[in-house]
Amino acid sequence: MNNKKRSEITIWDAKNRLAYNEPLKPGDPLGDDLFIDTSKARGDFNFKRLYRNLSIDDTGLLHSPSRKQYILFTGHRGCGKSTELLRVADYLDDPDRYYVVQLDCLEQLDINNLKYSDVLLALAGALLEKLEREDHITLEQVHLSRLENWFKERIETHTNLKSFSAEIEAGAKSKTGLPLLIDFFAKMTSKISIGSSYRDELRLVVRDGFSEFAKSFNQLIRVAEEKIQACGQGRRILFTVDGTDRLDSNDARLFFVDDVHQLTQIDSVFIYCAPIHLLHQDNQLSSNFDQPFRIPMLKIRNRNNEIIKENYRVMRELALKRVPDHLFDEIKTLDYLIRYSGGHPRDLLRLLNVAINYAEQDIVDRPSAESAVKQIANEYSRFINSKDYARLVTIDKNPDEPYDFTDDETSMMLYNLILLEYNDYFWKSHPLIETLPGYKKAINLEESN
Repeated sequence: MNNKKRSEITIWDAKNRLAYNEPLKPGDPLGDDLFIDTSKARGDFNFKRLYRNLSIDDTGLLHSPSRKQYILFTGHRGCGKSTELLRVADYLDDPDRYYVVQLDCLEQLDINNLKYSDVLLALAGALLEKLEREDHITLEQVHLSRLENWFKERIETHTNLKSFSAEIEAGAKSKTGLPLLIDFFAKMTSKISIGSSYRDELRLVVRDGFSEFAKSFNQLIRVAEEKIQACGQGRRILFTVDGTDRLDSNDARLFFVDDVHQLTQIDSVFIYCAPIHLLHQDNQLSSNFDQPFRIPMLKIRNRNNEIIKENYRVMRELALKRVPDHLFDEIKTLDYLIRYSGGHPRDLLRLLNVAINYAEQDIVDRPSAESAVKQIANEYSRFINSKDYARLVTIDKNPDEPYDFTDDETSMMLYNLILLEYNDYFWKSHPLIETLPGYKKAINLEESN
């Protein structure tokens, strides 16, 4: 265990290890210490299909990759997508495979006000920065002139952006080539992400000049790939975009459906995180994106609600990496929290964190665990309409029946984690919902009819 033996971990150490909004980064000592392979608990699932879709064989060799490819990487919020995507990117980033450029929209952009232009500008900047500052790959000025000219013609001549242009020029007088373009894109991304007065104007400039921007970006990608191949650092460029699964229903449709033409004008390989509810709402996705790659929930119960003991053990391992067994009154208390997590990794960490807050002593006991279940169940109740309970009961009692998940109400239950999707395409109410009075009332009504 990182820095301390497991037996030396106190409840306060454990609390610090329960951060559930940060992915576990490969290569980070704490991240590697806390990470476990959960794929075996997700049912019939592994990453082989994703890698083969990216033209990578079982030995890890890349064969004739596509010139353009757009993949959706999806699953419930908190199911471990970001952690898994970081490890996928780490594997793919290899001289015999891809040169991976990563963008986390939650860190670098405003996810509550996100447009395709923001993402593409940030991706161009991320590619330039990785080439120059991380890998010291230089591109000749002649190959950068088209992108630089786009900036000068569109930004510097824009009436409402003169002060912004002056600000950039003042800080870039001694720079040329890649360092100059890195500054351009970094400052545009910064102005957009902080919601400055320039944001709408910059987006408008990209929209009105998008055709030329796409051609310039595509030229940059082609030239960069030639350099990357010559340096032996990868065979193709691949972009991963995390955080876009946090878009709400309307913004997700705007980004992935209405503006998909712009996204697909960039000729490269992309993996975009997407919200799971969008897959059930819009069939247009299949015409522009490859078959989505789902990260299913950990399946601790089967469709008949029977416990899957080996998968419980995986969830125990995940929890005990953070809160060792000597901090529980008995292992049954941990199993109780696992039961009500529904196999949702982030909710298990939330339950553990709240249980520690309720603990009377420096140990998680059954009363503190029950208080945690009650609190988080009440938090979920705010996202449920009274009529939803009857629908949830019907789904739970008839797991093999086909259901229409395209309506807004049901897809939003998926988005809000009220309804959980498992592999083999079956759905269950989140177990926390089953503790609520509305669900119990719906059960009684169902049984009395």
